[in-house]
Amino acid sequence: MSGSFSAETTKPIPTSEQNMGLWGTLFLWTAASLVTPSLMTGQMFIPDIAPLTAIAIVIVASLVGTMALSAMAIIGTRTRLPTFVVARATYGYSGAKLFAAMNIIILAGWEIIQGYLGGLALHKFLLATTGFDNVVAAIIITQGLVMVITLLGHSGIQKIETIASVLMLVLVLAVIYKLLAEHGLTELKSLPLSDSPSLTFAIVFDLVLASAFSWMALPCDYNRYCRSVKVSAFGIGIGYLLGTVIAMTLGILVGSYTLLAGQPASYDPANLMAGQYAAIASAVLFVSVLSTNLFNLYSMSMSALSLSGRVHFNYITIAFGLLCLAGSLLQELVMEGFFDWILFVGAAMIPSFAIILADYYWVKKARWPDNAQHAQGSFNLPALAAYLFGAGFSLYFTYVMPLATGATALTFVITAVLYPLLQQLWRSPSLHSATSEESSS
Repeated sequence: MSGSFSAETTKPIPTSEQNMGLWGTLFLWTAASLVTPSLMTGQMFIPDIAPLTAIAIVIVASLVGTMALSAMAIIGTRTRLPTFVVARATYGYSGAKLFAAMNIIILAGWEIIQGYLGGLALHKFLLATTGFDNVVAAIIITQGLVMVITLLGHSGIQKIETIASVLMLVLVLAVIYKLLAEHGLTELKSLPLSDSPSLTFAIVFDLVLASAFSWMALPCDYNRYCRSVKVSAFGIGIGYLLGTVIAMTLGILVGSYTLLAGQPASYDPANLMAGQYAAIASAVLFVSVLSTNLFNLYSMSMSALSLSGRVHFNYITIAFGLLCLAGSLLQELVMEGFFDWILFVGAAMIPSFAIILADYYWVKKARWPDNAQHAQGSFNLPALAAYLFGAGFSLYFTYVMPLATGATALTFVITAVLYPLLQQLWRSPSLHSATSEESSS
């Protein structure tokens, strides 16, 4: 394909293309993170946690999460490479392919879930404004738009995300204002809490942190276009914080006022797309899904390119777009495992990026070669060993023996500390001399 469509590659982008400024980066990440799953997550905290307390936890945990995202974004800006080409310097050429394949599966899951939610939102909007009633058609339109815009590449996505960001901020803040103006903080404070809560302050903090870490595969793909490290770090930090806090706050308010109205607790976004706010809320959710799925589909395609640069970006994008469209058409079946999916993402991806950050900032002291495509052989065994331990730790203390504090933060810290130790041990002369002696014997 040619013309206006993109020809993205996995090679370092020219420095002349690093032209994305602070506002462009900020709007890009605000649009990407102001997402329906974050809204649903906010709804989930009610009534176990008091609304104002939940909002405070969201702010603090998101601040912590932005530090990791900014650190990852800086690597992308310095190397000018997408995520899973950068990963070659940590995991080895073949090792990085394992994580690229894993990322494709995870992003496809998010794409399918949100494709359904976006189609549902468009259906609700069209039903409220025109009377058009066809969910399947709405899903097809939603995912079709995502695919066409993604084919325009980074520059096209950036333009759309800027428009989407401004539109969503205006609409969401208007909805929040209306909710608070009509119901007030006094009514919010009077919400009766659950007698037997399943969520604690620590678990809520952990879930919000996990939400931030679920974005770790994306910063390099986009922020490699930033004009400076400072722009990259602050753009993603402020943008993600703004989008996530607003989205989860809206979810908390919707969940609270739903209960106060005598309706059962639910994290179904249909609660927001009902009543007098049906049209505006549906529009917000549709634009939110559109902007986020652009991110997902683009990064899926870049991950696939890192597996094999022989396939054209556009062909990969079309193939993944059609596959995810088919998945989204499963509709309600998609939502059955929503929160299990969030937990899986945390278990799978948190240790992988903890290792990349530890490798770059700790082991290599932020002094990677100019060409970060340089790989440590086929596999970097210490990195893979640290990952397996971290993933096992996360899975065990999430599913088998859940920790009262959650496993996200602990998984990140333990894996980030373990990798440099294993790397040092692996490079130890005594270890290699012992291995040589055994081979000689």
